[in-house]
Amino acid sequence: MSGIINDFLRRCLKKVAGKVQPLTVVQGNEGGDMDSIVGCIYLAILFDKQPKFGFENPVPVLNFPKEDFGLRNDVAKLFTELGIDASLLMSVQRGQFADNFIDIAALNASVVLYDHNKLRENQSNLASRVVGVVDHHFDEQQYTDTAVKLRILRCVGSACTLITELYRECGEDVMCPTLLTAPIILDTVNFEPAQKKVTPEDIAAYEWLRVKESVEGTDAATLFAKLSKWKDDVLGLSVPEILRRDYKQFNFKARTKKGVMSTGTSSVPCTCKQLEGHFSVNMVVEEAAKYMEQHQLDVLVFTFSGKASGKHSREIAFCAKPDTMSVFASFVTEAPSGLSFTKITKCPTADGSYEYTSYSLSDPSISRKKLVPVLSEFLAEGTRSLL
Repeated sequence: MSGIINDFLRRCLKKVAGKVQPLTVVQGNEGGDMDSIVGCIYLAILFDKQPKFGFENPVPVLNFPKEDFGLRNDVAKLFTELGIDASLLMSVQRGQFADNFIDIAALNASVVLYDHNKLRENQSNLASRVVGVVDHHFDEQQYTDTAVKLRILRCVGSACTLITELYRECGEDVMCPTLLTAPIILDTVNFEPAQKKVTPEDIAAYEWLRVKESVEGTDAATLFAKLSKWKDDVLGLSVPEILRRDYKQFNFKARTKKGVMSTGTSSVPCTCKQLEGHFSVNMVVEEAAKYMEQHQLDVLVFTFSGKASGKHSREIAFCAKPDTMSVFASFVTEAPSGLSFTKITKCPTADGSYEYTSYSLSDPSISRKKLVPVLSEFLAEGTRSLL
């Protein structure tokens, strides 16, 4: 089954090399987790099989530099185990190397956004090219005039659940179903209700795919344990690599002189104490400050997810200049009812130009997906709700 997927990816490479017209780029989000990478492949394959969607010559692409694929240990190992050739993937973000880079504008390609519904800042010039959206995040109400062929935005645990529903509705066979199942299991934390991620749609998608798996299938608990172990194995990376392995950047409207808060968010799959203990707090702070300078950020937010005393935990850390940190001090002290922040660490850089403060969250279900719209609302209006 993996051979069919690899053959499709090879055909996509040839189409891009041959500058085939018209071309439709199906791109995942800049964080580039398993849900985003796997889903954009399956969505492009479905468009290729089903002309009714109206997306000609669909090709799946990464939305981060291709050389950073290996930082996503869970995805890299799953691809290897299932026989998916990651070298065939293409990216719309140029890294140190131009290997398999796609210039959307130069190719005059249309764009379908998958696992996000707003272009990143350095792609804003492509807005008129967006012809479709499939996503499970907060609806930014963008491209409503251009994305008319397909616009699916629903809050489910995994965006791959939406892909699975499309396959089921179209009566299409799913090649290598374990690959499509994996992000659903991982994103819903193996359907754990306490994490407040899983929906009935996620469970139905998993059950439908499980029937397709037949002999190759593994039970959800076993697959989740394996995927989690791979994903959480990040302490062999450097701090900058950990920061960029699942990174998203936002320009939030803010009640500041500049009117905008450039905010970087890094999802880190370990506890705050594990990261600080492994590298030292001072190193984390110094590297975070360098990262902020490189990306011209006003604030860098770490969202930690790991296990403390055998239980799932969520923590958050802010790194910013002292005057900006005062804004987030208000965010913490004015926490919504039912949520509390407990300070873990506070540390400045050696020269005092940046500060870093980390907190544990009383609710372990507060992920980056939930946090982003809350931060946006707070910075713009001074209010927010996690309900």
